[in-house]
Amino acid sequence: MNKKLFTLSALALTFGLSACLSDTDLNSGIEKYVNSDEGRKVVGGAVEKYFQDKQEEQRKAQEKAEEQELEDQFKNPVKIEVGNSPVTGAKDAKVTIIEFSDFQCPFCKRGKDTMEQILKAYPNDVRVVFKHMPLSFHKMAKPCALATIAAGKQGKFWEMHNEFFDNQGSLSDEFIVATAKKLGLNIDKFNADRGSKAAEEQLNADIALAGKNGISGTPGFFVNGVAVKGAYPFDHFKKIIDRWLQK
Repeated sequence: MNKKLFTLSALALTFGLSACLSDTDLNSGIEKYVNSDEGRKVVGGAVEKYFQDKQEEQRKAQEKAEEQELEDQFKNPVKIEVGNSPVTGAKDAKVTIIEFSDFQCPFCKRGKDTMEQILKAYPNDVRVVFKHMPLSFHKMAKPCALATIAAGKQGKFWEMHNEFFDNQGSLSDEFIVATAKKLGLNIDKFNADRGSKAAEEQLNADIALAGKNGISGTPGFFVNGVAVKGAYPFDHFKKIIDRWLQK
């Protein structure tokens, strides 16, 4: 039996047809069956099952690759200096989360909410370090970053940080100034600091640090040096934190 006839015969058996037919009859029979209501249902189900199986294979392969990458990171965590970046959380924390974020990014708002959840769950074990990564297509991201750096000079970084994330739809220069006044900042000093060369240099240093460590989008995190790229939920961070605490 030649290859074509063998293939047709296999299809015929699959579709419940007799294999003792000529090529022409097999083609005709298969075409008739495939175009029938029953045939469409059977073929459609088979195709759907095929792609479901392929997707499951890909999911498992990706999951395995991610698990291996995670293992590699626990063995060789990234070392990132806290520097003069703002810090909140436990003073003697066993786990430090370095966060790279953009005040206008909606996913970063999720990240901010997750960090708050983590700090409540681990009040004695975790601290969060904030570093700036304003994306170029977010018009207000850089002005807000510079504003929080300036607010930090007067001890109000986290207060302004929260105001910006909680009011992303209102971000503007007018809102920045209004927030500074709301927080009781010295406005002249605030304006001078946010326009200073030092603030620009601090911002650029954070951006460069993000790029150096493979963060190309926001938010990005390093949990004791283990990377979490994206706004993952609390449970994902919890698995990493708990593993570090067990060590």
